Amino acid sequence: MDYKKYFKNGVRYNLINTDDDYAYDIIASFISWGIENNKKCFYVVDRDVANSLDFYLRQLNIDLLNLIAQNDLVILSSKDFYIHENIDCTYDTIAHFTKIAIEDGYDGIAIISDREAYCHSDYDEQILYNYEKQLSCIFEKYPVSAISCYNIDKFGVDALFAITHLNPNFIYKNNDEVYVHLEGDNLFTKKETLGIIQEFLKKREKIIRENKVYKFISKLSGELSYKKDEGEILETAIDIICNSISANRGFVVLFNNNEVPYDINSNSIISYNINEDIVKVYKEHFDSDRVNPKITFSKLNSFVYRANDSQGELREIMEKNNILSCITIPIKFNDEVLGCMWLSTQDKYFSFEDSADFLYMVCQTIGKMIVEFRRYKKIQDSLLQARKMQALGELTGGIAHEFNNILTPIIGYIQILKNNIDNPILNRYIELIEESAKDGSKIVKRIQEFSKPKRKEKELCDINRIIIQSVEITKPKWTYESQISKKNIDVKLDLKAKGYVEGTATELREVFVNLISNAIDAMPNGGILKIVSYNKNGKIVIKIRDTGIGMTDDVREKIFEPFFTTKNERGNGLGLSIVYSIIKDIDGYIDVTSQPNIGTEFEIKLPQKGCGFDLENISHMTENKVSYDILVIDDQKPVAEAVAEMLKALGHNAEFVVDDKKALDCILNKEYHAVMCDLAMPNCTGAELAGRIKSLKSIPIILMTGWLGNLNESDREFIDEIIQKPFAVEELREIINKVCIN
Repeated sequence: MDYKKYFKNGVRYNLINTDDDYAYDIIASFISWGIENNKKCFYVVDRDVANSLDFYLRQLNIDLLNLIAQNDLVILSSKDFYIHENIDCTYDTIAHFTKIAIEDGYDGIAIISDREAYCHSDYDEQILYNYEKQLSCIFEKYPVSAISCYNIDKFGVDALFAITHLNPNFIYKNNDEVYVHLEGDNLFTKKETLGIIQEFLKKREKIIRENKVYKFISKLSGELSYKKDEGEILETAIDIICNSISANRGFVVLFNNNEVPYDINSNSIISYNINEDIVKVYKEHFDSDRVNPKITFSKLNSFVYRANDSQGELREIMEKNNILSCITIPIKFNDEVLGCMWLSTQDKYFSFEDSADFLYMVCQTIGKMIVEFRRYKKIQDSLLQARKMQALGELTGGIAHEFNNILTPIIGYIQILKNNIDNPILNRYIELIEESAKDGSKIVKRIQEFSKPKRKEKELCDINRIIIQSVEITKPKWTYESQISKKNIDVKLDLKAKGYVEGTATELREVFVNLISNAIDAMPNGGILKIVSYNKNGKIVIKIRDTGIGMTDDVREKIFEPFFTTKNERGNGLGLSIVYSIIKDIDGYIDVTSQPNIGTEFEIKLPQKGCGFDLENISHMTENKVSYDILVIDDQKPVAEAVAEMLKALGHNAEFVVDDKKALDCILNKEYHAVMCDLAMPNCTGAELAGRIKSLKSIPIILMTGWLGNLNESDREFIDEIIQKPFAVEELREIINKVCIN
């Protein structure tokens, strides 16, 4: 673009440039125009302009070094020219330069003055404005042409608009965007010209603000990306913000569900150069109900206080701490107010109003970072918990055998006792002990399968019976608490459901034990727990209702989430998530309704199977009455003895040994129909011992184990059947009949 056509003798132009484009091409054209019109050129600037200026001058066939060598161009320091020499002397300096130039044979001077030095001085806008007014008369007395360079990114819109108002000859340049206006071109009125100028300036200011936000957010994101907790994120954020703008103090407070925390002090907030007095006034301001964050920040993006406009204690604190103005900005994500940031300044030239939009965008970004961090932390904690549970599954593989060795004699002797006790009350207690022991063994198996999930084997379960058993299992809890706390908990049952549910009895008991325990915990002063069951539309419906403390809607919506708990250290937040998982796994439905201080009701709907016959009354149609001779081998004497007693209860002749050498002696000296051998023996594995026995005699061998682990095919070569400990009498009967009949 040919800019020289716009330049005239005795005219001064305001060149509005930016940080992105200092408009060296226009400056080079002005110098070229000056040389062509026999003017001595002066460039008053503090930046290193040589390379850029030389590039554009060469486009005009001018060599920069030659210009300087011939004294056609003089480059001066703007700091020395305006600041050190005193701005009041500048008029005389320009007049002196002009006289010397004319004496040297020039027709006048062309001067380019960069005003950026003012931004680094003590001069305020009014001094610069007055100086610009004085310059007008110099062009009437002397042959001077000039360009005054103003960087909009440094001076701002308001200052440049005021200066341009004094001199309507201006050139706006930002990269490929150029606008030139000369007084007297009759294209626009002065008012229209000023409107155009303001439009350009406002547009640039918006670009600057957005770039500033993007750069700041990019810097902030980089700084926060490796922080380990919310405190570090907020501490780093407020430190960067206060050091990036003219804020001398600041703090951040996080809200709880859009509400200001009850206890706010200097130890509970993230602060920058804050004392207790400031926090106290801030807290009193919110406690007074004059400002409700939920309402205020839904309508406003910020609010600003000035010391001069404040009253009472707030003004006293602001004056005491040399605070001229302060701003509060919400930290939001979508419509949720996560907290707010408070900043103050003691800079009389800094305006929070001008920075409010910028700070709001920054705080929104911080809000998003906090939400993402919380989400990441939740995922991280869940993964960590999953790793722990996986490790638990692997570790229990090693201890399961020992644990099942404990359960095996318990279950065995219980089943023997059942056949030898006629007292119905004692038999009821024995059945409860047996169910709990069986549940224990199934829970061990579930933990073992944690790292290797398997398809669950479902059965038809009498839901009424499971509810009754769950009430009996939890009875010690609520009867004990009633006695200790002197509170009365009344459990009422109204069980009318018919039919069965296809699921796992252990898991269903776990569901009801969890729900009953939670209901008891929710009634610290006692109350009524009512459980009803009935049939409706092909479903079995169970309702568990308590008269406890109830819960809010926020809590109710989260109760089925893993690791969510209201019990603090007393709970792990897994109970109801497990309940939900079990119900969903059998195609069921669970819902909860609750009202604070009234109570809670859980409603469960399960698919109905069958029409209500008692499976336990079906006799074993092919029960084998034959008595077999069986040898039991286990290094744990209580286990070996219990298994032998269970076999005897089934009508078999059983012996037990706890040593592999004695076992081989027995095999050599006596005939057996079958051998039951434990997998983990002290001198050799059960599989190895089975191989030795098979080498002596062809006898069916049943391997007993509490954990199959990595039992390979070669280990199974001499094993006829495997039974997993602990096992019930029915399982033992079935496997003995199977190997002995075959």
